[in-house]
Amino acid sequence: NGSKIVVNKQPPLHEIWLAARNGGFHFKFSEQGWRDTRDGVEFFARLSDEASRQAGQALAFSAA
Repeated sequence: NGSKIVVNKQPPLHEIWLAARNGGFHFKFSEQGWRDTRDGVEFFARLSDEASRQAGQALAFSAA
């Protein structure tokens, strides 16, 4: 459908940002990995959810 998701790092803030059609999300690293600063959702879970929503089909991402 031509939509995009943008992931970029914010070194001064020690964060990763994810921009999707559904909104923007900020992640900070903790003992449990990269977690959303608002609700604690793990980065790859959020990425999978947002990509699936935009693609209209199930997509899954995980750490290598």
